[in-house]
Amino acid sequence: MTKINKSLCPLESTLRQVMEHLNKGTNGMALFEDSAGVLKGLMTDGDIRRAILSGASLDDLAVDYLNRDFVHSMAGRPQSEYRKMLSSKIQHLPIVDEEGRLIDIFSFKKEALLPVASPSLSGNELKYVTDCIVSNWISSQGEYVKKFEKSFSDFHGGCFALTTSSGTTALHLALIACGIGPGDEVIVPDSTFAASANVVVHTGACPVFVDVSPDHWTIEPSLIRKALTPRTKAILPVHLYGHPACMDEIMNIAAEYKLYVIEDCAESLGARINGRLTGTMGTVGCYSFFSNKVITTGEGGMVVTSDEALYHKMQQLRDHGLSKTRRYWHDYAGFNYRLTNLQAAVGLAQMEQIEFFLSSRKEVVREYQKGLTGIPGLVLPEEQSGIESIFWLYTVLVDKDEFGLDRDSLISRLNEVGIDSRPFFPALHSQPAYKRCHVSGCFPVAQKLQEVGISLPTGNTLPLEEVRKVCKCIKAFSKGGKGIK
Repeated sequence: MTKINKSLCPLESTLRQVMEHLNKGTNGMALFEDSAGVLKGLMTDGDIRRAILSGASLDDLAVDYLNRDFVHSMAGRPQSEYRKMLSSKIQHLPIVDEEGRLIDIFSFKKEALLPVASPSLSGNELKYVTDCIVSNWISSQGEYVKKFEKSFSDFHGGCFALTTSSGTTALHLALIACGIGPGDEVIVPDSTFAASANVVVHTGACPVFVDVSPDHWTIEPSLIRKALTPRTKAILPVHLYGHPACMDEIMNIAAEYKLYVIEDCAESLGARINGRLTGTMGTVGCYSFFSNKVITTGEGGMVVTSDEALYHKMQQLRDHGLSKTRRYWHDYAGFNYRLTNLQAAVGLAQMEQIEFFLSSRKEVVREYQKGLTGIPGLVLPEEQSGIESIFWLYTVLVDKDEFGLDRDSLISRLNEVGIDSRPFFPALHSQPAYKRCHVSGCFPVAQKLQEVGISLPTGNTLPLEEVRKVCKCIKAFSKGGKGIK
């Protein structure tokens, strides 16, 4: 809420005085209340212009030209209702009580919904994109594509890095390059975003879903062995919400059965296992640069690998399968999965800030741990020994009986006070898109997580005072809380 004193004008003010008041940088409107505090009307610079055009003098009393039919709302209603009343034209909403007395002002800039995640674009993004436009290099040919790939490669210890048009196309490209196709099976965790399974379907192979661990929510290695068949060709572990999967055990299984490992690192850029970055342990690591990820290019992705032959094959497949030695000659029926120079320019600027982004996230996590620890009914994420999560989204579990609300009710209550949140990914095995896939076994952990998991606002530059606000609200909504005043 915004303080109201700066917006108030005396009823006896002239139009000139109201103009002077507005010129001081108020909310863009002057509010007028009577001696009892009842809101009588408001005036904007547009109202003053209309008054003058109708013949008024600047020395006339403003009260004769007040807008008395203005948009306002009643106190005590959910913030979500207030937000629906705001628009590009109405950015400040007077709030009154039952007697019509002015209580507060709900403002678009101050009271917009705190998002679960948002991009951080405070580096050289504009400079580099402008350079692309000035130089006329805006498509997939340009120096920023190479610079972005080099920067990403350097961060990952010098492995081969190749840009793609999205994290999804990165996964698909990796699977196709590894020869995955019809008749094959790929092991996929049951708790993840659908892209991890969709890409398998689009190769003609079948995703085989495996339940996740109750401790770290990533694929359970002991269950991978039970899901293996002679048709299994690859494992696709997902480092969910920035938490690394159990890669040592997964790689041992892969070595034993001669399987490819395609790491889904869409949410884990910068996460480590005993010092090693996710994406560098499997056959291929695949990343997403969607707007809510650790770094962004708007839409975009990257594959990394230490296998040079596989890198060159992915490079060809990404570029329509074109031969490198003969123009317009196609060695493969490839794809157009390229990233533009414009997007790569943003990506390079983002990589220049990667260490700052990761350290800032650690501060956000520490603040959440501090503010939410001890609240009955909340299960907070924990890091195992040797694991360094980046907490892409800070996600907790809600026990309805102990907390006093179920997960969905908590999401609704947070939304009412201007805080966005989102539920845990639904289990894939139960979704209509995969009903043709062979699904066997039980998925108790994935099913439980989809019912009780909630992701809270997390970001590279999320102010710590906003984190404290989220924690304060969650505590207030809990069984032992005192509610929001």
